[in-house]
Formats: sequence, structure tokens, C-alpha cells
Amino acid sequence: MNRGGIVARVKGQLIQITKEQKGNVTIARIVGIIDESAKFDALLTPLPKELHIMCKEIPRISSAGVKAWMKAFQDIQTKKIPVKLIECSSSLVEQINWISNFTCGATVESVMCPYNCSKCKSDFVATNKCVDIKAKNFELPDLICPKCKSAAVFDDQPEEYFQFLMRK
Repeated sequence: MNRGGIVARVKGQLIQITKEQKGNVTIARIVGIIDESAKFDALLTPLPKELHIMCKEIPRISSAGVKAWMKAFQDIQTKKIPVKLIECSSSLVEQINWISNFTCGATVESVMCPYNCSKCKSDFVATNKCVDIKAKNFELPDLICPKCKSAAVFDDQPEEYFQFLMRK
């Protein structure tokens, strides 16, 4: 397994991209806040045949970060590299909903969904595949709370959180 990575630090912010190769697929994991310091050059060095991006550890994306993201992913799109966004954090889901071409042709494979337990009041996230969300007509089942083992419910409005899936 080939591993490589890049770390960029500006104004105390940190974004880290680590990569590994599995056959023809480059799997990249992005960790940190995406802001004006975000450099996505590592995603294309060397040029991948297919790119899967793990996104669950992106807690926030600034407006300047959105511009950096869009520029990078438009460049990737022009190279006709298939891209899958996996485990998109709530902050990315927000951007995907607000900006119609935020994914720049990438397929959103799965999203992190917020849950809340009414008994112990704890919040947690769980991964849901987009194909399953559509198949369940955007209604997510209750999950077991990891703290108290009671039922926890999806903690958002499906018609808002999954807006990007409804417009396809």
C-alpha cells in the first residue's frame, strides 16, 4: 500500500490530506478546517485514475475555503477523473445544499447524519449511504444511543438536510 500526504499550516489552521492507493483508486482523507490556506494539489499528484475522498473530519469550511474547494474540484473535473465523496460531514452537506455545483460532478456516496437521544441528551453522528436514504424515502430509522442504549432520532429536517438528493 502506497501512502503519502501533505500538511499545510497557515494562521494556526491545519488541513491535512493523506492518501493511499488501492488498485486504480486513490483514497484521500481530508482532516481539518478548509479555509484560504487549503491546498488540494496533493489530490492530483500523481494523477489518479479514480479518486475517493473521505470527508467526515472536515468540521468547517469558510467562504474562502469554498472557493479553494471549487477551484480544485473543477480542475479535477476537467481531467475527467471519477470522484466519490464519502462520509461527508454536516458542514460539507450544508455547502452541497447551498451551492448547486459544489461537488463539481463528484458523486456523493455517503453522509454523516446527526442524531440525538431524547433520554440522555447526547448527540452523535452516523454514516448513511445516499442510495439507502433515497430508498427509505428520506426517512432515517432511529438508532441505538451509544451512551444509554435508548432510541436516538435523526436530528434535522430531512427535506432540508437531504435537499441535494431531492433535486437529482
